[in-house]
Amino acid sequence: MRKIIALIDYKNKFGSKHFDKPYRSGLDKDLLSELFKKNSWEIEFKQFTEVLNNNGLDKESFYIYTSSEDENYLYKSFIEDVVLYLEIAGCKVIPSYKYFRANNNKVFMELLRNSTADPKLLTIRSMVFGTKEEVLEIMKSIKFPVILKTAEGAGGTGVFKVSNESELLKVVNKISSSKKLLSDLKEMGRAIKHKGYIKESRYRNKFIMQNMLEGLKNDWKVYFFYDKLYVFYRPILKDRDFIASGGGYDNYLYDEAAPKPDGFFEFIKEVIKHFDVPHASLDIAFDGKNFHLIEMQFLYFGTAGIPYSKGYYSIKNNKVEFIQGKLSIEEVYANSIMKFIE
Repeated sequence: MRKIIALIDYKNKFGSKHFDKPYRSGLDKDLLSELFKKNSWEIEFKQFTEVLNNNGLDKESFYIYTSSEDENYLYKSFIEDVVLYLEIAGCKVIPSYKYFRANNNKVFMELLRNSTADPKLLTIRSMVFGTKEEVLEIMKSIKFPVILKTAEGAGGTGVFKVSNESELLKVVNKISSSKKLLSDLKEMGRAIKHKGYIKESRYRNKFIMQNMLEGLKNDWKVYFFYDKLYVFYRPILKDRDFIASGGGYDNYLYDEAAPKPDGFFEFIKEVIKHFDVPHASLDIAFDGKNFHLIEMQFLYFGTAGIPYSKGYYSIKNNKVEFIQGKLSIEEVYANSIMKFIE
């Protein structure tokens, strides 16, 4: 029997699931086991440390894994180390480490987008920064308004519209601040003691800057699960300014009720072909003329749109057809993994 090793965190959690019970317990592992077994797959759940401390690595099996949104992403950093190690060691990791690196890391997400070199995916122009000082170097060349985003954050958090230099500096100071009293005092001492010493920046939290897409009334959230698409329309509510994300699932339109411009599914297929992944979450906008890929995540993304939907769009033979009927998140996830491997 073919085998999959599913890497779980120290709380024995795998994946993310809306309406999970107990709260924040992730996907139902027993149900996943049943679904894989029905299709002649054995799945074994192991903690990250367990798979490392065993004698030797299983390079014949496939490895899938969870992520983490713990405070300051400390445990996620550990997971990154493990996944990268497994990939370097020759294990078959799904998805590949580079896609995991983009999870809750909008700086690398933008770099990953840029690596496609496809103009259809590059309609949003992004610049990435590691310090406030790097922004000051190009300040005079910025064409306002622009959008600033923290590297981390979801649901519209950490996103700011700025219209001039004064607003820009205020927001950059806020989102990039890395001040620590003891470290800053040490730096002051070094500058006094060593002539010519350049102090470390006190603003070292990375962030991105993007051109503003003005006049938008909505965006779309799209879940891609290999041969299935879940689509919902997110209006920009009055109290949300320019942000559609985080407006509340009861305010969205789902499935066939979600308005879609001509070329919508063709754009989604254009995006998907650039990424070798079984599943993804895409934020898409349309300005009346062009489609724009706002953001993307490739694992551990929100799944609320699945239970809210009456069905899904099936992709077969390059055709898109709406299929009515509810599936569990576990069914959709397991199907995407098995078909991706096969």
